[in-house]
Amino acid sequence: MRSPEEKVELPQVRLRSVSERDAAFLKSLQTPEVEGEWDTYDDAPEEKLSGAHYNGGRNIIELANGTPIGSMTWIQTPHGPNTRSLAWVIGIVLLPQHRGHGFGAAAQRFLAEKLLEGSKSNRVEASTDVQNLSEQRSLSLAGFTNEGIRRGALWRGGAWHDQLIFSRLRSD
Repeated sequence: MRSPEEKVELPQVRLRSVSERDAAFLKSLQTPEVEGEWDTYDDAPEEKLSGAHYNGGRNIIELANGTPIGSMTWIQTPHGPNTRSLAWVIGIVLLPQHRGHGFGAAAQRFLAEKLLEGSKSNRVEASTDVQNLSEQRSLSLAGFTNEGIRRGALWRGGAWHDQLIFSRLRSD
């Protein structure tokens, strides 16, 4: 087993800003085939959050040759009353054919490092379903630490699901 200080070699990916030319690609990420069992929610359209309440961003994940393979989002959430207590929360969607190759871990590591470099925050968080073993492995490879379970936090598939919370600190 590797030590927390050991950084695993991952493939190269780039993150870039979203542009108007990405509209069709972003729409393709919202299909049931791409969302899969972990990101498909059964809310009625009027119950879905619009994203207007988020203060965050979104990037396209690209291979070195410029091929888009997914997207990453981030927002800040408070853990106290001051700005230093804001933590980044990240999310990722990858096209199915690009999963299992380390691209997600590389993108998550890269974004976590950039968010910490560009802010006073000490923490980047991500969560995943307790049964989503692939994402748990990806977050671990990206340098995140499993902190434990957030019980009954996610409504999906007609039932409440537990989530695992992962974090990466400035000192990691």
